[in-house]
Amino acid sequence: MVRVQRGGMSSQTPAPKRSLLVPRIVAVAFVGSIAVLGVASWDIARGRVPETASPLINDLLQTPENRRCSRDASDVLVRHLPVGTPREAALGVLSAAVVVPPRPWFWQPAAEDSTREQGSEVGFVRAIRYTAFGNQKVSGTLRLENGVVVAVSGQVVCAFG
Repeated sequence: MVRVQRGGMSSQTPAPKRSLLVPRIVAVAFVGSIAVLGVASWDIARGRVPETASPLINDLLQTPENRRCSRDASDVLVRHLPVGTPREAALGVLSAAVVVPPRPWFWQPAAEDSTREQGSEVGFVRAIRYTAFGNQKVSGTLRLENGVVVAVSGQVVCAFG
């Protein structure tokens, strides 16, 4: 827009200032996203300190590679469920192997503990560590003959989701 000339000079009015609303919204969304990602990364990296009275789970968590997924856990399971253990004693060790889920703050922990018996095999899954994005679980199989354990196998797996 041009003003009327006075004294031989013309002056233009400055362009109207653009609204700062959109850049502010983008900045707030960016900072909020960074904060959420930072908290989530911190939570997944540290996980929750499991509360358990089970020596089996404590041994699984004390191994040097305790944060690795898809690791063999047979050696730890054999220490607690040796070959020759009666069926009832083995099931007692498994039933005592529980972790108290942490109190939720921005996520709800899902307890995943199960035991299934199928013929001469007992399969089990126990959550040993909870994080915001999934659980670390020990999955194993006991093979029984004549009411005693004859073989033990297991691994630690991670389930995300």
